[in-house]
Amino acid sequence: MTDDSNSSALPEVTTELSSGLAMPDGFSWGAARCGIKQGRPDLGLILSTPPAATAACVTSNKVRAPCVDRNASLVPSESIRALVINSGNANALTGPTGARTNQAIADELAAVLDAPADSVLTASTGAIGVPLSEDLVTRALANLVRRAGGNPKGFAEAIMTTDTCPKVAHLEVTLPDTEESIRILGVAKGSGMIHPQMATTLAFVCTDAKVSPALLKEMLGGVVDDTFNAISVDGDTSTNDMVIAFANGTRNAEVKSEPQVRAMTDALAAVLDSLAEQVARDGEGATRLLEVEVSGAPDRRSARLVARGICRSSLFKCSVFAGQPDFGRVAMAAGQVAFEEKLDIDPSKMTIAAQGIELYSPRGPTRDRGADVVRRLREDVVRWSVDLGLGKHHFVARGCDLSYDYVRINADEDSQIQVSPEGVAGHNTMLAAYSPRLRHHLLVEGLAYVRRFSGQKMMVYVPPNVGREDLADMLAGDLELCLDAGLRPAVSVPNDAMAETIQSTLRDKGHFTSAVSSDPMRMTRLLDRGHLCVMVRSSPDPAGIVDLSIKIGAQKLLMMTNESGLRDRYGHVQRLSPENFLLGLERGRFEPTHADTLVLARHATTRGLGALHLLDSRVPHAIVGELFTDDGIGTIITRQAIG
Repeated sequence: MTDDSNSSALPEVTTELSSGLAMPDGFSWGAARCGIKQGRPDLGLILSTPPAATAACVTSNKVRAPCVDRNASLVPSESIRALVINSGNANALTGPTGARTNQAIADELAAVLDAPADSVLTASTGAIGVPLSEDLVTRALANLVRRAGGNPKGFAEAIMTTDTCPKVAHLEVTLPDTEESIRILGVAKGSGMIHPQMATTLAFVCTDAKVSPALLKEMLGGVVDDTFNAISVDGDTSTNDMVIAFANGTRNAEVKSEPQVRAMTDALAAVLDSLAEQVARDGEGATRLLEVEVSGAPDRRSARLVARGICRSSLFKCSVFAGQPDFGRVAMAAGQVAFEEKLDIDPSKMTIAAQGIELYSPRGPTRDRGADVVRRLREDVVRWSVDLGLGKHHFVARGCDLSYDYVRINADEDSQIQVSPEGVAGHNTMLAAYSPRLRHHLLVEGLAYVRRFSGQKMMVYVPPNVGREDLADMLAGDLELCLDAGLRPAVSVPNDAMAETIQSTLRDKGHFTSAVSSDPMRMTRLLDRGHLCVMVRSSPDPAGIVDLSIKIGAQKLLMMTNESGLRDRYGHVQRLSPENFLLGLERGRFEPTHADTLVLARHATTRGLGALHLLDSRVPHAIVGELFTDDGIGTIITRQAIG
């Protein structure tokens, strides 16, 4: 993230691809499934007509994939027609065969396009050390080209690996002394193995401005240094990372004069800074975005090194995950960098603050670790600042916390990767695939939770227009597990098709199910005999569902929504008492949500329902995740919760 920026005013960067958003002229994007990843798109394509001026910044890792070496030899260039990327397999550390496969993919795409092979770039991302099947990719290229169009959404999704969401940034701006506005679109992927010396990730930038290859390389290098090179997720630099910029000049806007160069650089920086933030926010297992600003440094290099050193400290990142104000770990990380890089740092001049609250000054600790500091440190974005007191330079680095899930993703899940003889990569997520220690932990923890709920009645309410296409199948799977655990569930769904899917699935599994109306006495008898009660309500009825839940003696009501639960200005609200919910509702604490959700929640809390769970129906197995874990995944309103 740039320091001492003099950027002119720019429009806001857009991070969602709405239907009316104008893409850069002359580009098309494609996505397809070739079979590397099971059930997901794994090939992406960028086409430019006319050929584009192209520049790149590539990973500084000395162990590089063939696609990186080949691309570095071809750019800067003024005649790049296309880039093809596969996800799920990095084609790195695969020997001479990997290099031949990479070249064969480029040659085949060039043949499909009737273009020179050196006008085609390649990229790969995914598992390292796994041979990439040439045939899987090459036989899909003709279809990939045919399907290319003006919407980059499919491309953004196809390049994802452990990413939880696509990362895009769009900006339209008019450069000084030009007749037309220019558009810039950036698409990135990245979640782990991120600690760049360029790059951090894969990022592709397309613009319809006219820029010479040499100037584009100069601008890109400076911007990448202050954006992607300012983030760190885990301190590891990948074998495959690159940022590539394409400028095809289809708009009447050539970048030549100093004001034009400055404006174009600022626009490029805004797009890449947005992408870099999205990558840091989506770090593997991350729960919080981390920003560290170092000021008062004697020079820019010192500010940069200290900021990035703090961001990559595993000990400090654990504190960020815990939401604790451990300023000592910040000072420790700064001191470690100073030792390694021979920097002058004087702790007697240092000031450290978290979320704008000063914790340490040259006089020593300045604030006790009050609840207000801890509360602020549990927000979605955590900002620490360190003033070295030695100069005027500053730098902001980004990262994320280090959670349990980071270890799970990179330890147990990595051991579950399975590759077929045809090169198809997949995951074995059966319990037997986990390490013995984690398997033991999961079984012991799971059995303890199951014992809590045996014999309890619960109601699951699915309002109309809620959920994903496979919600019925997902609910059936969760309800089966609940029945196996001794729970006694009833479920209200919005249509007959969903009801039939749930009932037929459960019957096939050996469970008894009954279609019921709103007769609490009959439902109670059936629930006591171990039947799953299924009813259909095609119209929203939040108050009626609460009353019926109470009449059948349900200890829990689970409402499926299209949201992640209740949120306030500090983020997701996990637990509330009824009194704190009603008080928050009265004072406008919660962010806008669906009206039926609040009607149901108000009715449940005033009628004395034991526990109300508000769940995101888009999350796979949301019911099991909510009931059988301590923290759950949604919002629970209950008298046992601490608001």
